[in-house]
Amino acid sequence: MAESTASSSSKLRERMKVALLMLMSILLCLGFLEIVVRMIEPKEVMRYFYSQDDTILHHKFKPNATGRYKTTEFDTDYKINSLGLRDKEYSVQKPANTFRILVLGDSFTEGDGVFSNETFSKRLEEKLQSQPGPMKFEVINAGVGSYSSLLEYLYLKNYGLQLNPDLVILNFDLSDVYDDITYTPLARFDANGVPVGVSPSGEPEGLLKGPLASIKDWFKNNFRLYNFIRIRITPQLEMAKRQGNFNGDIHHDKYALIRETYVDADSNWALTHKYLLLTRDLLKEKGIDFWMTVYPYGLQIHPKEWKAGRDYWQFRQDTVYSTWPQERLEQWGTANGINVVNVCADFKRLSKTVFPLYLDNNGHWVAAGHQLVADVLYTRLLSYLHEKYVAASPAAL
Repeated sequence: MAESTASSSSKLRERMKVALLMLMSILLCLGFLEIVVRMIEPKEVMRYFYSQDDTILHHKFKPNATGRYKTTEFDTDYKINSLGLRDKEYSVQKPANTFRILVLGDSFTEGDGVFSNETFSKRLEEKLQSQPGPMKFEVINAGVGSYSSLLEYLYLKNYGLQLNPDLVILNFDLSDVYDDITYTPLARFDANGVPVGVSPSGEPEGLLKGPLASIKDWFKNNFRLYNFIRIRITPQLEMAKRQGNFNGDIHHDKYALIRETYVDADSNWALTHKYLLLTRDLLKEKGIDFWMTVYPYGLQIHPKEWKAGRDYWQFRQDTVYSTWPQERLEQWGTANGINVVNVCADFKRLSKTVFPLYLDNNGHWVAAGHQLVADVLYTRLLSYLHEKYVAASPAAL
């Protein structure tokens, strides 16, 4: 009996020794990979460094964060101001004799791939400021990557209105339809069905404030390997699962609206229309004018634009896809009292003489694309400002 007990104890010690060796090997391997990731991709050049979870906006920029955003296609600096925006500093209180424009949007508006002073918001501000006259102009860039009509409404309601804008321009991206469908299950609504916040996870607000959330946040803040897997590897694995399954279903396909297999239905647009109308009504109540811009992707204006992106998202090469979704939204917006600026035709014209206008892999505008949007908005704004101010008071501008 004693021999059997001793034998069992010896086996247990051996198993514990093997388990300990395996654990140490795993930890050493993870430690080595952590060092490698820190060497090849420092935290300060990964985009997550500038972003944080938020229980109202799902995610937002970290106020006053600074660093770089570097990929194989570009290397730009990032300076987030005290308001949590990728822009220079602005006071919450609007200066006297100033016309202030607040621009809402996603990564195209944020300026993914270009420097802050190259974004269309800053180019537009420069052009407006060059106008003679006593009035000054501010164009505030409130674009944040992966925002959609829902998050833009929540930002405007909770933060943007505090800036007292005279005009709000929402820079609409076709992926907003997919994003609104994705974010809505995470949203909280009041008794009237109006959204009040979008949690950064599928759990109700407050449920993740326990140990699990603390552990997750600790890993996110201290281990680059964790973020590398979360941001770089996991999306690639998810994409691999989807290969061959881009069938035009807007509930699962970010670019469904462009695909020839997409079947249009009012129900697909219902959430986006709802949030845009909430934005329109909120601004109307405050006496603030509301514009919306719609723009094309590279594969909608030129057969050679966005070649690498086409392969990744399974679009045909050497093909120009239809801009019917932008035209559809323009018609809907106009019918609902929203001033819509459709720049698709402007991009097509410019693509005949300027190439590229989009980053080949990333898919966002290069500086020339931002300049085009600024030029179109500037022309529209001159007519708008003349009608709004000069006609009533010639000395106003």
